[in-house]
Amino acid sequence: MGPSRLDQLLEMLSRSPGDRDLRYFVATEYFQQGAYDRALSELEEYLKSGDDEGMGHKMRGVCLARLGRAEEARAALQAGIEAALRHRHRDLASDIEETLEGLFPPRGSGPGAAS
Repeated sequence: MGPSRLDQLLEMLSRSPGDRDLRYFVATEYFQQGAYDRALSELEEYLKSGDDEGMGHKMRGVCLARLGRAEEARAALQAGIEAALRHRHRDLASDIEETLEGLFPPRGSGPGAAS
C-alpha cells in the first residue's frame, strides 16, 4: 500500500512550506482523523498567512472546543462568521452560527429550560 493522503500532503508541504492551500489541506486531514492539536497548529499557520473566508476559522473553533478551550473556540467561530459575512458567504455564516450554537447552546435553552 502506498503513502496515505496525509503523508503525500506532508511531503508536498515540506517542499513548499509557504503554500497556504497545502497547509489547509493538511489541517483538514488531521481534523478528519481527530488529531485536533495537529490540525489546530496547521490552521494557526494557515490563518497567519492570509485572509480566510470562514471555513478555516470554523475548523479552528471546533478544534479548540474539542481540546477544551471554550472561550477561544467561541472567539474563533465568531471570527468565522464575520469572515464569511465579509466575503458575502451568508450560507457559510449561518452554518458557523449553527456550529457555535450546537457547541455552546445559549443559556436558558436546551433540555430542562423553561418555556
